[in-house]
Amino acid sequence: MLSNVLMNSNDRLSSLACCKPGGSECNCLGSLQDDYWHQPDSYNCEKKMTTYVLRFGASYASEIYHYFNESNFKEKIDPSRPLNIISLGCGFSPDFFALKKYLQDNFIDVPVSYRGFDNSNCWDFARPQTEECNYLNINLTSPFNLEGADVVIMSKVFSTLHRNGLADKFLCHLKDAVIKTLRHGAILVFIDVNHIDMGRDIFHENVKTYMPDFYQYYFNGYTGNNWTKIQQSDLVFTIPDQLTVPARRSTGSTVIFEYRK
Repeated sequence: MLSNVLMNSNDRLSSLACCKPGGSECNCLGSLQDDYWHQPDSYNCEKKMTTYVLRFGASYASEIYHYFNESNFKEKIDPSRPLNIISLGCGFSPDFFALKKYLQDNFIDVPVSYRGFDNSNCWDFARPQTEECNYLNINLTSPFNLEGADVVIMSKVFSTLHRNGLADKFLCHLKDAVIKTLRHGAILVFIDVNHIDMGRDIFHENVKTYMPDFYQYYFNGYTGNNWTKIQQSDLVFTIPDQLTVPARRSTGSTVIFEYRK
């Protein structure tokens, strides 16, 4: 499924217009790097988002897949009922691709209901085309609710909110939504950059005050206090040959924190 998305992304890339003004040379990889280190992230350019999917898609989905394995996620699934997922700032849904492969590889036959919350439509081209997925245009700096969710996932979104100066507002809405609308026993999964300046500790120090039952995993970088290292770093998704944008070939320096209500 993800391999097809990568091939389609590669085929469309050359036809997309560059968003840089004044006819200057287009450099989407450079722009993504600037977003990470020097400027507020923006998700309003289809060409840049297509580049993002080609560069990071298989890597990010593989990180989530390895977390499912390491945490023995299958033990958290009730096979007698649908598995309801809400993905906050879902982007192109790497968590859905990872989940579907994990369920398939572990011979788990359970219906999935996936709701993606995101206020950018520039990811539409790469999102899975299936009735299992429903996408809602929701701004995470406004109130939202988590009713019906068994698992809430936020992958690589808090660092963006943090860099854009929106973290405090989001954290207030998240706390309100968890306390008022998330069912008892549900899980919140935080996936982001293992870097002190990218909001990792700000998120954890806030959320653990009302979700004190948690587990912490990491791939590389800072080891934390009693964090579990996920040893697998390989990609579990096939990368098509001759992509225009070189794909990252392993997992990155990422933390995954799991909180249970």
